[in-house]
Amino acid sequence: MTKTLISPFYQFCLLLVLSVSLLILDNKTEFFQPVKVIGTIIRQPFELVLGIQAKISVATGLFEEKSELLKRNRNLEQEMTALHARMRQYEAVKEENERLSRLLSTPIKNRSELMLANIVMTEDNLFNQRIIIDRGVESGVYVGQPAVSDKGVIGQVAEVGFQRSVVMLLSHFSQGIPVQIARNGQMMIGMGAGIPDRINLPYLELEADIRVGDQLITSGMGGRFHAGYHVGTVTEILKDTTRPFLQVSVETAVKARYIKNVLLLWTSEDQDEEVQAERSWR
Repeated sequence: MTKTLISPFYQFCLLLVLSVSLLILDNKTEFFQPVKVIGTIIRQPFELVLGIQAKISVATGLFEEKSELLKRNRNLEQEMTALHARMRQYEAVKEENERLSRLLSTPIKNRSELMLANIVMTEDNLFNQRIIIDRGVESGVYVGQPAVSDKGVIGQVAEVGFQRSVVMLLSHFSQGIPVQIARNGQMMIGMGAGIPDRINLPYLELEADIRVGDQLITSGMGGRFHAGYHVGTVTEILKDTTRPFLQVSVETAVKARYIKNVLLLWTSEDQDEEVQAERSWR
């Protein structure tokens, strides 16, 4: 039994005619309208699924982008915090170096006449005004040795140990220092008031030329301190005609609780015999 086959060319022609006929029929009539409606209805769920999938893809991309941005933001914040910490550290080191430079630039006759000491403990209250430093007899420290800072006079050494010494502050009631008014050169004696950051000028006549705001400096008298170190500022002057002297209060130039180091000075290259003997004995 022989089977007859239609050649591909005739199949193509048949399909082309059929397609053209369907296009003409669809264009000229509404025969296929119900089919279109049904197709649209059937297509809607697929379009909805595709739309949701596209939105999910977009949302996923945005979420991943946001997560990456948040991660980068956290990394940047961490780096910024680290940089700020380093900057503060560098600033602290810079300030410390500048402070030590100012301290070591204290005006003296000879650089061999000074020695830097660190403050171990500070007692600056109504009961005591002193500091303890990390220098002692092994460093050549002696009782009565002047102690200054870049701000001015601190006090003088009162006790000496092997590696520790006590510096009594100017404000201690046992301390006295020859001073002069920078404005007019008038000389006087400043005495510790027993109050932190305060000394008094107890022996000024009622007509003395002194004003609030006057700067006091060392006069150089007595040979303990060289002339010109800042001592303090006059803050109060009380005049009572029933008393023979003015009552003058002075705020010291140096606030011991705010300093870390002191400079110990030698008054000359050759100490007098009494001081040399005391240092040798200690």
